[in-house]
Amino acid sequence: MRRSSRAGDPNAECGMRNSERPTARAGFTLVELMIAVTVLSLILTSLCGIYFAVANEWQRQDGRGTALAATSNACTKLSDYICQAKGVVVLNRFTTGDAIAVNLPANTANGIYVPTWSSGKMQYQTGNWIVFYLSNSSGSYGVSGNILWAATMTWAGFPGSVTPDSAWSLYYDQPKGRIAPISSLQFTLTSDSLPRVTIVATSQYATKTTQSQVRLTRTVCLQNAY
Repeated sequence: MRRSSRAGDPNAECGMRNSERPTARAGFTLVELMIAVTVLSLILTSLCGIYFAVANEWQRQDGRGTALAATSNACTKLSDYICQAKGVVVLNRFTTGDAIAVNLPANTANGIYVPTWSSGKMQYQTGNWIVFYLSNSSGSYGVSGNILWAATMTWAGFPGSVTPDSAWSLYYDQPKGRIAPISSLQFTLTSDSLPRVTIVATSQYATKTTQSQVRLTRTVCLQNAY
């Protein structure tokens, strides 16, 4: 048998070994790594900015919605009582006109106030007095707060005669107001041929480090004050 002329050739064996050796895998250079880190940082910074912007806007809208609902509910509830009142008295607790006493008619029929014949004419008679004011969860007339309270009262011994109505003002007697948060209430009575009360309800809410507010004004005529 004829041997190959390259048998035993050291150069041939070396070449074979070199061809079988795996090629080294290329890696990232320092410059490429720095570029990748910079791009990733920019992307993360943008995403964080978007996240915080959305979170702040959500907080603002949520706070504004809560404040708007509170002021709207306060004005609606107060209007329902004031428009049926025989008379009202604007009271000063901590600021001018921050509470109101409402005198409801005395006689009702099927839940509706009805006038009676008196002094030669049909007119509504004086009934119970209800006072509306802001307080904390205790309902104390002498304490400030952000919960709208209703309380029965008599002028004898006032304000000690004020009896808070927790069923009207709180959720199932829990320390949470049905109408809150209200930061301020102001009532103005205009006594002329058309008696009317102007209600100004304000609710504040926080947006990050700033304070904003919603203010709602409503004017109500005393339909039964004749």
